[in-house]
Amino acid sequence: MEMNKNALRISGFRDRARDTSGVTGNALALYRPAWEVRPAIWNLGAAAFASAAALSGNLPASWGILWGTGALLLSAWRWKEALAVWKRRAPLSGFEPLFMTMEDLVLRLREMSGRRLPEAARTGARFPLLLQSGGTGRTRHGSAFGEARNPRVLFLSQAEPRVENVWFGMGFPWTPVEAQKLEELSRVPRDVMTVPPGIRPLVTQDRGLSEKEIGSPILHGVGPGEAPIERPIRSLGGGTLLVGTTQAGKGVMLTSLIAQAILRGDAVIVIDPKSSKRLRGAIHAACAAAGREPPHEFHPAFPARGVRLDPLGSWTRATEIASRVTAILPPESDGVFTSFAWESVHVMSMGLLFAGEKPSLGKFRRILAEGIEPLFAKCLDISLEKHVPYWRDRVIAIMEVEAASLSAPPGSRASLSLLARIALWERSVSEDQKEPEVAGLLSVFRHSREHYAKITASLVPALSMLTSGPLGKSLSPDPDDIEDDRPIVTVDRVLDAGGVLYLGLDALPDPQVAGSLGALILSDMAASAGRRYNLDRSGDEAASISLFVDETANVINRPLIEILNKGMEAGIQTTCAMQTIADLEARLGSRAAARMVLGNLNNLIALRTKDQETQKFVAEAFGRTTVWETSASFASTADSSPIPRFRASVSRGLSGRRETVVPTDALGMLPNLEFFASLSGGKLWKGRVPILLAEASGRRLFRKKGERR
Repeated sequence: MEMNKNALRISGFRDRARDTSGVTGNALALYRPAWEVRPAIWNLGAAAFASAAALSGNLPASWGILWGTGALLLSAWRWKEALAVWKRRAPLSGFEPLFMTMEDLVLRLREMSGRRLPEAARTGARFPLLLQSGGTGRTRHGSAFGEARNPRVLFLSQAEPRVENVWFGMGFPWTPVEAQKLEELSRVPRDVMTVPPGIRPLVTQDRGLSEKEIGSPILHGVGPGEAPIERPIRSLGGGTLLVGTTQAGKGVMLTSLIAQAILRGDAVIVIDPKSSKRLRGAIHAACAAAGREPPHEFHPAFPARGVRLDPLGSWTRATEIASRVTAILPPESDGVFTSFAWESVHVMSMGLLFAGEKPSLGKFRRILAEGIEPLFAKCLDISLEKHVPYWRDRVIAIMEVEAASLSAPPGSRASLSLLARIALWERSVSEDQKEPEVAGLLSVFRHSREHYAKITASLVPALSMLTSGPLGKSLSPDPDDIEDDRPIVTVDRVLDAGGVLYLGLDALPDPQVAGSLGALILSDMAASAGRRYNLDRSGDEAASISLFVDETANVINRPLIEILNKGMEAGIQTTCAMQTIADLEARLGSRAAARMVLGNLNNLIALRTKDQETQKFVAEAFGRTTVWETSASFASTADSSPIPRFRASVSRGLSGRRETVVPTDALGMLPNLEFFASLSGGKLWKGRVPILLAEASGRRLFRKKGERR
């Protein structure tokens, strides 16, 4: 309600701003000096003089009262006009950072839903839940995600009205009017526009940004006023790109968006290469506030406090396994080597499944390092047992009679027994009975071991990174390991259960492992989206999934591009954060590939960025407008007569030029936590995002805007 009142109070100012900022090009008239101060002082002095004259008897009392009252009224009127000018100029000094708690965020969600918290949720009573099982729904009574009586639970998504909007912060629409104001104000020194410190408390409670702060405060000050920036989730299809330099506020924006997704009840996957302690704490706090189970965590440096994650635990076809494993290869590894690596993993997968073993990263690395022979021998035994009677005796006979003629491929360490079994299998098993799994392993066996090692060289180190030390047990979990009691989870199970999975990749000390791990999880996520399509659980029938990827350039691969292309139909809302476009180009190996990714991100949130290429991309994505300029010229002439005749002329002109609606240099001058955003098909906003204080209590967002920690 308070925000609506503020909007009404500034409506007149907004109308005046738009009237004076069109093609006339005189927006500076809104921010003129307070010329009314001097007349106000004069009128105040006149009132004092009239009062003194009347008291001394030099002026009749009635005249003195009339004169003094009139002067006081004129002085009050002038002071009111001066305060209006100062109030209009006060935002040009900027705004202090906003802080909010989880209670503030819950309040914001309830206001977006348009309904109050149901009585059942407020009192902790139990309420009906719709549970999904095997594609059919059945209703039972229970408590959503946890006990509603817990005082830490603030928002029960199962009992609350469905929140269909996303809140990005406080701000205003950015239109050509604001662009015109910014263009004209950029020509005036900042100290000319600021309100004197002694006057500022009279017109605003916000102390503004000091000279020591980063960025230009004018960027947010040109707006007509602040209101919550809310957009429907459905209008944010195609993914959201969050770009900004270090410490500009990407983490704060991500924290807010992730906390909202958790409170809404979405299944949430967070890939955090930096392993931010603040983000991790906010996720735990959001889960507690939503009454949900604590998030599943995975961190290479702290395996004991996390879960065992099986990236190959869910699949429908063996080809998915090969695609998932080869996704860890660098994006620039393309062509024949990647294709052969995929074929190799596929053959190994088929062999392991034929032998009754579960594929894992550790087994693939061991096979590549030790050779295909042990797995091949096991598969041969199964096939011979099935098709050839008394095959063991016949193998012994071949070893005794044909030992001299049996030879292994170059570099192979095959035993005589294996060579005899191969010969028996080829002779005794008919073509229509030969299993493709065994035939594939035979083809690999006969390939030159030296050449095979060369063309799989890119795969071996990638697998070694993910299977060495404690990480090996975490990514290749053994269900029969009784010494390890950590739970085993898969991305598919987390999504089906509507859970929260936080992946801290620890990229700072080990960026290669972080990149490979992130790419592997994204490949698993893409496969899960594909299964949703196959099960007809797409579109409106698909449960909401929120995927957040920080430092996208560290982990991006082809599966993530596929998620951006097709994930929205499967219910996946993707948010990608990065610093510069150059990082993306370096990771993908080409400018065209980077542009392809950026083209799939329909929504753009830009914080401060210093990279010129990134600034140019953002500014062009925001579109163009016409900026107007006024010009004036004066000319005088005089003839050569003894009494010269002087002539003078004054001319004024108005010209317009096409410029980006958000100047590129403005993107490099944004203060911390401030952003420009293109949302819902090109609607532009200028806003600032509050800092979520997950561990604090008490509302600060609307009541104590200037409070600092």
